[in-house]
Amino acid sequence: MQHHSFGLAALNQEIVQPGYRILDLGPLAVGSTQAFLQMNCPCYIEDLIEFFADNQHAGDLKAALQEHLIAKPEKIKFDVVLCWDLLNFLSAELIAYLVELLQPNLKPGTLLHAMIYTGAQAPQRPAKFKLLRDFTYETADDPEYPNVAYQGHSTVTLMQSLGRFNLSNSLVKRQGMRKDLFEYFFEYDSGAPAGKVRAGTESDITTYFSGTNSASALALSALDSALQIARKSPVSRVIDCGPRSGRNIAALQREVGELFVLDLHAAIQWRKKRGEDGCQAIRAAFEKFAALDPCDVILCWDLLGFYSAKEAQVLTELLREKLKPGGLLHILVCKRERLAQRPSVFEVQGDGCVLVKEFPQGEEAAHFTNLAEIIRVLPRLQLAGQGHGKLPSGAFYHELTLKKFSEV
Repeated sequence: MQHHSFGLAALNQEIVQPGYRILDLGPLAVGSTQAFLQMNCPCYIEDLIEFFADNQHAGDLKAALQEHLIAKPEKIKFDVVLCWDLLNFLSAELIAYLVELLQPNLKPGTLLHAMIYTGAQAPQRPAKFKLLRDFTYETADDPEYPNVAYQGHSTVTLMQSLGRFNLSNSLVKRQGMRKDLFEYFFEYDSGAPAGKVRAGTESDITTYFSGTNSASALALSALDSALQIARKSPVSRVIDCGPRSGRNIAALQREVGELFVLDLHAAIQWRKKRGEDGCQAIRAAFEKFAALDPCDVILCWDLLGFYSAKEAQVLTELLREKLKPGGLLHILVCKRERLAQRPSVFEVQGDGCVLVKEFPQGEEAAHFTNLAEIIRVLPRLQLAGQGHGKLPSGAFYHELTLKKFSEV
């Protein structure tokens, strides 16, 4: 199999500058370090393949990992950490410990690049990567590599394990990439507000909309009116509550001053799975965004429909607090008897239309049966625009743009 790494190519051609320090957790034989050495970048190799081979039967993997990593002076701060596909074979606990061990040599803005498997067939061991040309690699299942248990981390689990690293970019299913291998960039303590999208997301690749035809495009009139105020100002701020990966946000980013993607549903559900009450899980998820200044527009999509009336009221109150006076909240209300398995994914296109990916219905009954019920949970917001239509599945939707009015 071959895999063209757009992430590593972007590092080499767009991000890394002469003198950047590179930490490569893969084996030296891969061949990528030569490209960075030619840029006068000091490169450090840790080779976790050797760690796996030497510690297949180790009782204490944390102690073994600490012994394997070479101690470095704290004055050495890495600009980039290359993980290849190795995080797929470390437990969430061991990933967190790896970050802890690396922490003295990390700095705000350190980038971590990782390749994550998504296919149905779990690999038995890390792939052997061999550079062919221009960041295209031959990937092979080498029987000389040790068999290691595949962990199958979700994006949410991975982000939690990486601690102070925040997801900043994703690259998925581009021509030349393996279809079962996603690439992620994580950024360490960037100093930017949580959720802020980095500049240069033209290379973001969608997973859900490859080959999608125009029949799944929506013309959302209320969304268009909500974004008008953001389009008029180069310093406008917009919050998108949808997922950070699996869609291309470049078109939306070009229309606004600053874009923040919060992936609220994933953050809230992670809290719920830990046993937190629904309302408390929502408040806890928002704590990560406490420092985020109020914005001009918040795009909530169909998120509210996945929460009870009580939970939705807490959620909308917290969203309202992140709006400037006169700011706008855009929501979609989808009429279904049963909830989908997860919120739909919406992707704004360059022509203003929106592509939507819907998911199959689950077993849970819908929380809201009509528009009036959801309007009752919207605190101190006045209607500023509306629209309606049908989703690609045929489900009816109503869209609302609501304005935060000033309190005297």
